[in-house]
Amino acid sequence: MATPLHPSRAVLRISLSLAALALIAATAAQACACCTQTAWRRVEIEKLDAARRDEIAQVRFAKAAQLMLGEAGNAIKGVADPEQEYELTVTRAKERWAFSFRDRKGRAGTLVLSLPKTISIFEVDPRYGKDDGQGPALYKEWKLTASAAGDGLFRAATGGGQKLTLVLHGRGNGCTSADQFTHWTLLVHGPADTFTLYGKLDSDAQ
Repeated sequence: MATPLHPSRAVLRISLSLAALALIAATAAQACACCTQTAWRRVEIEKLDAARRDEIAQVRFAKAAQLMLGEAGNAIKGVADPEQEYELTVTRAKERWAFSFRDRKGRAGTLVLSLPKTISIFEVDPRYGKDDGQGPALYKEWKLTASAAGDGLFRAATGGGQKLTLVLHGRGNGCTSADQFTHWTLLVHGPADTFTLYGKLDSDAQ
């Protein structure tokens, strides 16, 4: 015959069980807050608030960058004698990010992005990949656009209505964080010329 539990032990066991259930429920609720759904699509322009600023501040750029030459080869008006490969250094102040590029000949140029007041958010279910029980992994883009400023190699590509757009590319669940972004694109576009620089984000440095 089983020995009855002492009342205090019974209460303790019940309390522990309830605490475990509460923890499981809280974990599930947190996970579901980031759950996605099949055919998810979100395209919005929202305020670049403090939380998003904190996330993009954690992004780290790898040193290698490339210029998309395409079929036109070196026919890019906004870049003096363009090459395909550059070394990149990113310097960040509170409101300005400076992207400094140097080619193999030692020639340098800088593109400056003044952080805008808004950010473009794009999230979509690409309809492939696995569902781990919390919905499909989304393809994501965060885009920041401002007037293009620069010098050196890129002097001819700035001013006169030219724009500079930084795109952070990544994948993840319904809650976005800096570690989900893996690649970047820097698009210079406007009436004078349009061209694209791109590269990887250095996850090891985050």
